[in-house]
Amino acid sequence: MTGFRAKSLLIFMLFFVSVPVWGAKDYFTTRREKLIDASGQAFVIRGVNNPHAWFREQAFNALFHIQEIGANTVRIVWQTSGQVSELERIVNRCIELEMVPMVELHDVTGSNSKERLLDMAGWYARDDVVRMLRKYERFLLVNIANEWGNNDITPDKWLEAYTEAVNVMRAAGYVSTIVVDAPGWGQNIDPFLLYGRRLIKNDPKHNILLSVHMYGSWNDPDRIVLKLREARKQKLPLIVGEFGYNYAEGDNNLGCKADHRVIMKTCNKLKYGYIPWSWTGNNSENSWLDIVDSRDWRTPTEWGSEVIGGEYGITATSRKARAFQAYKSLY
Repeated sequence: MTGFRAKSLLIFMLFFVSVPVWGAKDYFTTRREKLIDASGQAFVIRGVNNPHAWFREQAFNALFHIQEIGANTVRIVWQTSGQVSELERIVNRCIELEMVPMVELHDVTGSNSKERLLDMAGWYARDDVVRMLRKYERFLLVNIANEWGNNDITPDKWLEAYTEAVNVMRAAGYVSTIVVDAPGWGQNIDPFLLYGRRLIKNDPKHNILLSVHMYGSWNDPDRIVLKLREARKQKLPLIVGEFGYNYAEGDNNLGCKADHRVIMKTCNKLKYGYIPWSWTGNNSENSWLDIVDSRDWRTPTEWGSEVIGGEYGITATSRKARAFQAYKSLY
């Protein structure tokens, strides 16, 4: 009887793992404030930004070490000048390592031109790009453009531009979650709080993940908590897609004194994802943001030790997407 019960339990567990929750899609979706993977389970992003656009082999080889720290997501820093075949190599490797690939285009950082934003959506809508990315859409997130919109973009202009860009993506056939950065060089959360729900409603798939970046505009730790709680109260699906820390008491090129511990602790409490900037390879002006030493692409810096090994760091709080386990059990 004991053996029979054990066997029955095993069969039940395998069935539970391999069969998606009722109503789940075969790709990422958002449900109120939650990001839901293809198994139907909530997924909380704990990843890093990795500079594939500028360091081809080093960044590719670093994926193994990123997986070693327990990261469940890689934000793939990319540009439209990159080869589609090389991007596929990166996306495929992330999936092999059971990390969710989030592709983002860095071409229009700080631009206020709606036409340039639509150019980014148009790149994703190219036949060769669509054919490649949609093969991996079960595990894929697409971040249309890094930090489009500087401090002069109004919430209305942000909503109008991204509504059009998202529609271009949907018309091209993408069904998975689309990630949209805040304006104000990624740091202005107010358009999210004002129009986030409307942008989601405007999307034919109602499947948007909002991404705010935290540097010098977030030097007040109370504001970090207040604004993230406000987003959570509105049930907005949100991540902190980039963030820095208090380097040299704010005497740095970004004027950043953001309290990274407050960011990570608050995200953990609210079950919001976060992705610190960045694995390594920053120029001399930004090298204080290297998570690992640029000489070997794997030894944590002081900053890296915090975001990797801190109490609310990646290693302690990251959980892999259940969709990888469910997919393997089917084959």
